[in-house]
Amino acid sequence: MTPEQIDVAIDALETALAAGELTVEYAGRRVTYKSQDDILKALEYFKRQKLQIPATGPVSSSVDRGSYAAFSRD
Repeated sequence: MTPEQIDVAIDALETALAAGELTVEYAGRRVTYKSQDDILKALEYFKRQKLQIPATGPVSSSVDRGSYAAFSRD
């Protein structure tokens, strides 16, 4: 898949998750997943492809993992 097709797949999968849908269309394909967990796995796969990380195994420490917000009460 081209980088553009990977971006389209990621967008389609994220939209499906937000809408609670299990059927997703991308790259000329229509895929019906069994569960949202399967969509999350596909999303992880495409994100790894975009970053050119092997589809399985640990992520290199040099990969930018982004950031997250943490909240706590005092």
